[in-house]
Amino acid sequence: MAGELYPLESIHNFIEKTVIIEKPQRYVSKFRPTVLEETKPTNYMKTMGPTRLDVPVPTNYLKKHSKEPKLPEIKQVKTHYICSSKKPAVPSGPFLPPVATPTKRKTTTPKGPKQTPCVVDTNKGHKEFHNRNSGLVPVYIRKKDYGEVPNYLMRRKAKHQKALEEYNINLKKQEEHETMKYLSDMECQAIVEDLKQKYNELNAEYQRLPFMIDTPSMKTRKVRLEVEMKQLEDDIKLLNRLESICKNK
Repeated sequence: MAGELYPLESIHNFIEKTVIIEKPQRYVSKFRPTVLEETKPTNYMKTMGPTRLDVPVPTNYLKKHSKEPKLPEIKQVKTHYICSSKKPAVPSGPFLPPVATPTKRKTTTPKGPKQTPCVVDTNKGHKEFHNRNSGLVPVYIRKKDYGEVPNYLMRRKAKHQKALEEYNINLKKQEEHETMKYLSDMECQAIVEDLKQKYNELNAEYQRLPFMIDTPSMKTRKVRLEVEMKQLEDDIKLLNRLESICKNK
């Protein structure tokens, strides 16, 4: 009893046994043949072409003008006309058919009212009738003043002439005003005194400048004062010389 409950130890009991599991057969529907028959393609050569092509014959090559359209051949049909009755005989002797004398008729066609001449002046078919204001009737050359100078041109010409005369008068006055004139001794002396006074003012301003001039503004001011003082000195010398010349005369 003990041997049956507890079997003897053996190395074979520790070896794993491989169990083979048999798979059941795949399910196949009994309607499979019917479905295959219904879904069977009908157009085998729709995309890939026929399964087998006929080998071209070497003698059946493309010839010249073989693909040009040809007219059907004209078949001549022979027709035989059979006259059942004979034509009347030709009359003997000179014979001319009667000639009908033409009658002279006077045909009169009714004349409608005279239409007014018109001209189509737009692409929409608008008609412009010939009247005096349309410009199509040559009535302008029949005017009394045709070929004469218009009045507005005469007025413009007179206005231009007047403006030119006024310009010449003003130019002459300006030249007379700008011409040199002789100064008297009193006027010359007064001008010299004014120039000296101006020179003294500029000299006083020039003397008040600092000893060290290092800024651009101060340098510009110094140069300006020097230029103005030099110009005043030249003017004073010129007036004094002219005054001396006038006194000697």
